[in-house]
Amino acid sequence: MTEVVHKLSIATRIGQAGCAARDLAQTVSESRTNYWASYVTDLTCPFLFAYLGMRHGWSWPSTILSFLSGVAVFSLIEYSIHRWLLHDPRSVLFQLHEAHHNNPEKHSAFFFPTSIVILTLVWLLLAKALHIQSASFFICGIATGYCYFGALHHLEHTTRINQIPFRWLQKRWAAHSVHHHLDRSNFGVITSFWDHVFGTQQNKKKRMRFGL
Repeated sequence: MTEVVHKLSIATRIGQAGCAARDLAQTVSESRTNYWASYVTDLTCPFLFAYLGMRHGWSWPSTILSFLSGVAVFSLIEYSIHRWLLHDPRSVLFQLHEAHHNNPEKHSAFFFPTSIVILTLVWLLLAKALHIQSASFFICGIATGYCYFGALHHLEHTTRINQIPFRWLQKRWAAHSVHHHLDRSNFGVITSFWDHVFGTQQNKKKRMRFGL
């Protein structure tokens, strides 16, 4: 009996620690300091990896191909994380993203060193498998895509559509607005390409059926 009580006590403590960790993560993610620090970090990453690529001998064709490949891969990463991680109730990040949907104007961002830490780890792995120059500009493309994503997402929640000067930006704003009304659609922020591929593209704020 004592052993059962002890196990329940441990399980309770683990549960309490988990709740405390989630509360701390949400507090940090909603901090204005963390929000703006994340933009500084994200903006630094493309320049950092471009610098690393240029240090090891580079050519325009290889650089452009590696960079554009990185941007394209990021667009799929962004769609996948948004759809299958942030909108999955079983995910540890679900509550954080749910808070964003409940209050879209409130500042919210991952802990600010997240992007540079993850990108550096991926760069180290790719640098061993590929040429350092190719790996650097590929990660530069991913970092640029992420930086663009952050800026566009900020714009979509702080600016009215009639204040946006470019038609293509207005379309991105409108698509993300639909997502916040129908959160099983329009997962792509920087592009609708993958929404078309996976059948989650929605142009209007009305209910839809999904084939996938």
